[in-house]
Amino acid sequence: MENQIKESKTSTVRGFPRHTKKIMKGNFAASEAAQLCRVDFVPAYPITPQTTIIESIADKVAKGDMDANYVNMDSEHSVFAAAMGAALGGSRVFTATAGQGLFYSHELLHAIAHFRLPVVACNVGRPSIPWNIWSDQTDSLAQRDTGWVHYYGESSQEVLDTIIQSYILAETLDLPVMVVLDAFYQSHTSENIWIPDADLVDEFLPSKKLKGNEIDPGKPKDFGGLVPPEHYGKFNTEYWDDVLKVEDLSEKIARRFESHFGRKYSNVEAVNINKNTKIVLVTISSITTTARGVIKKYPDVGLLKLRLFKPFPKKAVIEALKDLPEDAIIANVERNFLGDNEGAIMQEMQRALYGTNYKMHDFYAGVGGKDVPPETIEKIIFMARNNPDYVNWV
Repeated sequence: MENQIKESKTSTVRGFPRHTKKIMKGNFAASEAAQLCRVDFVPAYPITPQTTIIESIADKVAKGDMDANYVNMDSEHSVFAAAMGAALGGSRVFTATAGQGLFYSHELLHAIAHFRLPVVACNVGRPSIPWNIWSDQTDSLAQRDTGWVHYYGESSQEVLDTIIQSYILAETLDLPVMVVLDAFYQSHTSENIWIPDADLVDEFLPSKKLKGNEIDPGKPKDFGGLVPPEHYGKFNTEYWDDVLKVEDLSEKIARRFESHFGRKYSNVEAVNINKNTKIVLVTISSITTTARGVIKKYPDVGLLKLRLFKPFPKKAVIEALKDLPEDAIIANVERNFLGDNEGAIMQEMQRALYGTNYKMHDFYAGVGGKDVPPETIEKIIFMARNNPDYVNWV
């Protein structure tokens, strides 16, 4: 296990009441969130770059700091099978994975979603083939159609806070949630993190309530039986009804979180988007922070940060761009390649803005973990101003 002395260093700097300020890597922030949420079942299998999340949880359980059943499984497929079984039994479940581990779990991701199980998983984004362990969002974005809610964290603080919020969303709608952070840029980079006191989190996130449909040895039930066509549609329309509630409920939870913890979040964030904006950069995760700094030098360039990605927050995107002139250019910055012409951000933005006249272009940058420094963001801005191709590799 990595030395946690640095990660556990506390600060006496004043800030948020009933919090402790620590210097902590993103993976350890995720494990802190799992402990604060009083998760009681954690199936685990190591895979770079998420391994230190489950190692940290294993250490907490072994020391008695975390009251949870921690189980080493033989593969990521087994991890999500165990997560499904534990959730069917009524446990509050957490796990973490990355890359090939998430791909290997694909079948179970569908099952967990359509069994309506409120599992929360943390994915440390990395690509697949050619073999690569660095930052990329191909793994999570390839799972858009499995039925999981997807959040992307800009900072390790946001990852910790989003995991806490995710359990409210998951257990209200009986939907699984995936919280994604960038490999190494977040997972293995130390940041100042405000850790809320456990009782503060308890006030926000109560103990998991059983709903009566869990596994009960005293009242045997059958789970996962064959569903004929005349009933299959009913399951899907009920799922669809609840998916439609995600965008508004996510905002409601975020507002409640802000009033309780003092940190503000939303499904999307608009920066410098107004009637004078000529270019809007659309980003997710850690590239957003770099873009924030760059656009300060460009008064006609705005930024649209996507935090909730699946289901795509169409209403919030339209609201964020309501003052944008129709001759403005939308530049989607992609850290993923999904075997198609456009990246996932471009596809979702086109779908959300169908019927508008915005010029929209795609910019692949940072694929496979390549660094995206300020100079790359400036190059994207320059290319966007000067007759870019429909899709551009930067």
